[in-house]
Amino acid sequence: MSPSSRRRAQTSPVAALTALFVVCAAISGYATVLDDSLPTADRDLAPATLSNVESALADDSGVVVSSRLSDALDACPDGFSCRVVVAVDGDRRAVGPDSPTDADADADSTRVSVRVEPGRVGFGTLRVEVWR
Repeated sequence: MSPSSRRRAQTSPVAALTALFVVCAAISGYATVLDDSLPTADRDLAPATLSNVESALADDSGVVVSSRLSDALDACPDGFSCRVVVAVDGDRRAVGPDSPTDADADADSTRVSVRVEPGRVGFGTLRVEVWR
């Protein structure tokens, strides 16, 4: 057979698709087993809660309005207790009960723009603590 033969390095489409299916099924099975074997953290509530609280407190321009702080607890997940703290320019405002010392609260914080007074915006921190 000459090196330029038309039959060289060819396979049937059915065999190629079967091999592709087997490889994809093996990788999917491996990924599923690996995912099930890794430990999962059941207390990853703070990042999602922080995002919800930030959306509840922010106006249309994305600036946190501290007068809306009482509405922040509505953004907390059902069945959990929450504490929301907005700190800007030495002023610290909080809503919600203090987190108990014996419970390990899941916490997260982010830097935000906060309306300090009409026409004045300062940079502050929004912190959320979530516990059961």
